[in-house]
Amino acid sequence: MKSCKSWAILSLLVLAAFPAPASSQTVEALKVLDQCSPGAVSISFLGENRQEIARGSAFALSEDVVVTSYHLVSLAFDAEATNAKGKKLKVEGVVGVSKPYDIALLKLKGKLQPLTAAAGEAPAVGARVFAVGGNEAGQIVVSEGTIRGFLELEPGRRCMDVSLAVPASFSGSPVVGLDGRVIGIVLALERLKSVVPANAFTGLSGSTKVTPLKDMAREDYFAGLEGAYLAGRLSALMDETMAARTYLEKAVSLDPSLVEAQALLASVYSGQRDLAAAAEAYGKVIALDPGRVSAHHSLGSLYIRMQRFGDAVTALQKVVALDPGRADAFLDLGTAFEESRDFARAAEAYEKYVALKPENPWTGHLRLGLCRLELNQPEAAVASLSEALKLQPDDVKTNFSLADAYTRAKNLDKAEATYKMLVGLNPEGATTYYGKIIQMYDEAGQYDKAIEAARKIIEMNPKNELALFNLGIMCLKLQRTDDAVQAFRDALALKPDYASAQYNIGYSYSLAKRWKESVEGFQKYTELAPDDPLGYLNVGVGLMMLKSFEQALVPLRKCIELKPDNAVAHYNLAIVYLNLKDNFSAREVYKTLLDLNPEYAERLKKLLR
Repeated sequence: MKSCKSWAILSLLVLAAFPAPASSQTVEALKVLDQCSPGAVSISFLGENRQEIARGSAFALSEDVVVTSYHLVSLAFDAEATNAKGKKLKVEGVVGVSKPYDIALLKLKGKLQPLTAAAGEAPAVGARVFAVGGNEAGQIVVSEGTIRGFLELEPGRRCMDVSLAVPASFSGSPVVGLDGRVIGIVLALERLKSVVPANAFTGLSGSTKVTPLKDMAREDYFAGLEGAYLAGRLSALMDETMAARTYLEKAVSLDPSLVEAQALLASVYSGQRDLAAAAEAYGKVIALDPGRVSAHHSLGSLYIRMQRFGDAVTALQKVVALDPGRADAFLDLGTAFEESRDFARAAEAYEKYVALKPENPWTGHLRLGLCRLELNQPEAAVASLSEALKLQPDDVKTNFSLADAYTRAKNLDKAEATYKMLVGLNPEGATTYYGKIIQMYDEAGQYDKAIEAARKIIEMNPKNELALFNLGIMCLKLQRTDDAVQAFRDALALKPDYASAQYNIGYSYSLAKRWKESVEGFQKYTELAPDDPLGYLNVGVGLMMLKSFEQALVPLRKCIELKPDNAVAHYNLAIVYLNLKDNFSAREVYKTLLDLNPEYAERLKKLLR
């Protein structure tokens, strides 16, 4: 057994669950098979009535001691090995066990060629590896794959994600490199397959005492603590979350104080979006280890996902109290405050985040800038958003927010320049960006510049009726009546039922006191919007201005029919009556106005005789 002690610390390999290996083999695979098959055996594990209950593989650490998977041994009453030549070898019993890593050492009656352990570091990602073990028929065969990556099982023991296609009967077989040296042992866990590192059985000296399988206490390995915990960890690393949940729940039920299992189970719950279960599990972790910063942080992040922002703040404040240098905790704390609309404290957390100089503080600068906007601090927002753009100069959201900050800071030239730059970054949003320029200059009373932006939209899309409408509004504000009317008519040409454009034609003429054209415009509007009382009101007012009082009666009465509480319509109707010498009807309107609008009623009273 001295050869066992020479095994180096190696890595644990993880494999995908695939069908049996194909029959065709590479030259290298055949060479490995020739080199390693003298040290490999297929083992049939037998029940109480000598029926086969499991089939696995093993390989020699010394001439008469092999290593295999403990879960195959744990329920067996006897076992029989078959070497590469088809010779049967008696299994005398167990000489060593490592339950935490599903390892068993068996004593054989017969001799094998011991395999040699690899020395030094594990192979690199992409390296070719081979497994040599027994197929379902008990024949020793080889399967070839590559190392796809590394996963941490625990400190000092890493697993490797490996593309070996092996059947369940390969459990216990050696995994070797191109040189034929062993780097681990295959472990089959129901749907999962993995490879335990050689250092998992380095310390097993192989007792001189041999315990026959029939005399061992039998157990269902994966229903016990060690098996459930190992299977749970491996399942979690391989993103088999349902299996991980089942095994880890079993493990913590057997030992609730196993804090690492509780923490991993909480992570599995979180990944499955079972947030309530995850929160409860993290609570158990914290109860077992109150100073575990990662548990407090994970709980705080979980509360953010659950939109329990107050609880998130409490958990994350505990994190930064325990570890003031944990930058990501300040970022999450800022998020919790921001979601609670406490923008001042969110900004404070984001400032601390960026002050800690994380590797990529872009998110912190962006969120800080957005909080500054919420706090109506546009100059400070400009500073933060500019810092974010140093890291991601082409980010559309950040540039858009910067343009908004410039606008609020009354730096309209820079705002316009930023919006125009966004057109280049995101051409699909060009209409939106020029629309913001129109809005910005409209609010600032700089209508000429708003018109330039509106014309730009029309240039890009001549069939954009909204851009034509906005152009008309800007011209209207500059009292450029004919230009405004033309823009509204162009919009109507594209969209004949564009009622708002027709309304503004009438309105444009009324502002210019071109009453005949105003009446015509509003009459066309009533055809497009027959249920809007304002159209009839404006027709009536226009006719009044043209002194067509008899004609004004009909639209004013229609307005009142549609909106009986329109005091303006009632007042103007009374004026029409007075001009038609119908004082009685005017006084009836006066009585109505006493209830609707006493101020209008008082003004009318002064005109009544």
